Amino acid sequence: MNGRWVTYTATGLLLVVLLIIMAIMWGTRQTNATATAQNKATQLNEELVAAGLKPIDEGVLVQALGKDGGALCADPEQTISRAVALTTGAAGPGLRPIIAERRLLTGAGLVVKVYCPDKQEEFMQALAGLNLEGEQ
Repeated sequence: MNGRWVTYTATGLLLVVLLIIMAIMWGTRQTNATATAQNKATQLNEELVAAGLKPIDEGVLVQALGKDGGALCADPEQTISRAVALTTGAAGPGLRPIIAERRLLTGAGLVVKVYCPDKQEEFMQALAGLNLEGEQ
């Protein structure tokens, strides 16, 4: 009987210690992810200002893009085609498309540059077929 009590107590203490370690690691991971997202949001705002665009609230950027760029970095081509369809007015039957302004896509290009530079080529290919303002 005494041997089982010691075994159960040791097992219980081991589980408590493991749970504490897991909680600490989870908190550290969340803090690192938030810090990374905050740093990238700050970097994106710097790029936006350098390009002559208005900065965006960093809290909004952190929530929308996180640390990995969100949907834009997951599938740049599909995201760009959706965004252009919505901003040009050609989002449904009977709507007349207009030529989109290049500055609308400048911000998206900066997001790709900051959050997923490895997808810049795919992003540029998505832009290649678009007819933008100022182009013939």
